[in-house]
Amino acid sequence: MTQSMGYREGMWAVSPYNFDSSIRDSMNLPAKVQLMDMTLREGRQVDGVSIGLDEVIEFARRIAAVGIPIIEMHHDDPEEIRQVKKLGLDLRVQALVHPTAALNPELCRQEIDLCLDVGADIICLAFAVSDYNFRLVESMGGLKISREEAVDKACEAVAYGKSKGATINVNTMDFTRLDLDWLLEIIGRLVDAGADIVRIDDICAPCIPAVYEHHAKAVKAKIGDVPLAVHSHDDFDLATAAQLSALQGGAEILEGCINGLGERAGVPNIAVLAAICEIFYGYDMGIRLDGFQELSEFVAQVWNQPIPDHLPGNGRTAFSHAAEVHYVLPSDDQWSFNAWAPSVLGNTDKVALCHYSGPMAIKRRASDMSLGELDTATANLVLEQVRKELKLRKGPLTDKLFTELVDVAARASAAGETDTERLEAWSRLLKSDS
Repeated sequence: MTQSMGYREGMWAVSPYNFDSSIRDSMNLPAKVQLMDMTLREGRQVDGVSIGLDEVIEFARRIAAVGIPIIEMHHDDPEEIRQVKKLGLDLRVQALVHPTAALNPELCRQEIDLCLDVGADIICLAFAVSDYNFRLVESMGGLKISREEAVDKACEAVAYGKSKGATINVNTMDFTRLDLDWLLEIIGRLVDAGADIVRIDDICAPCIPAVYEHHAKAVKAKIGDVPLAVHSHDDFDLATAAQLSALQGGAEILEGCINGLGERAGVPNIAVLAAICEIFYGYDMGIRLDGFQELSEFVAQVWNQPIPDHLPGNGRTAFSHAAEVHYVLPSDDQWSFNAWAPSVLGNTDKVALCHYSGPMAIKRRASDMSLGELDTATANLVLEQVRKELKLRKGPLTDKLFTELVDVAARASAAGETDTERLEAWSRLLKSDS
């Protein structure tokens, strides 16, 4: 296999059609893409999560180490922003100002001043624009005004921020449940007022991925060289697809959290999002993909939010194989049942044992655990007990138990004993002195 856009030796082997011009010609892919991590903001909007300043600082150090260029923090925690900026890391901090303040001119000016005082690099002002979200203007902003007046006040907030030298990102909330022409008019006015970045925010993912691409193309046609960011949620298990669709529409700033943490069903897992951008789209963002697994485990422990076993990229079984056919391949076959290697993100593969496992899987797991090379007869002895234990335990076997089963089976096989009853964990315990 020669090197190509879809292949990197030992790392990945994906479809060459990802780079086929007949497929890409309809896309509006930007020349450059950046990722923003929201774990210190969106990733804390999770039931039971509360972390302190020390944890915030340590996370910032680690996310900078993998090469993420922008992180988002909350305007309600200005001291955290100040302390992160004092670290002198090679990343920019975006402070999100929620509608409670962004919609009220007096409060908004105060928050802009405070964010600048603590060193925020970007101030993101969230504006309620859709038929549903506009109710926040009164319920959160305390204003009884028309839609046009709300846009006027939003433009005043942007202009004030610009007068103070701020980089302003305007967040248009619930952008897909608003008339597109009205959305474009709002965005156009915000850009005319001085907005440096436009962010389209789906709020609760109420549409198919094609809508993100369609609207991103329309917004980019309106704003030209002004960068477009996209915020998507996983309510329908489409958050990553939404990000990529927006990318294909021209969005230059994509967003996610470590382990996909966030409100409700969460947001894209930024590790996988970063990998897809490089592997499927060919973007070189200077990100250390192989650093994500350690960061994933760090967040899982500090946030007290375990990594889901099946989380793509970082989960315990993300690169596991159980079916016997996956183990009857030539020793040098890496890609028959894999498109990328676990080492890309710093993860490892795993031999999963289940009802459908066969002796080849047993042999492979024993080899991986340095328990020796089993012959088929011994592997079948182990397999019989593995299947029985799985039915009883309703969960994965521990390495300790598997090691014990292999050891006893090997000794039994060597002695020519075929009675598998003595291999059972409970029987061995009862007969240990016999």
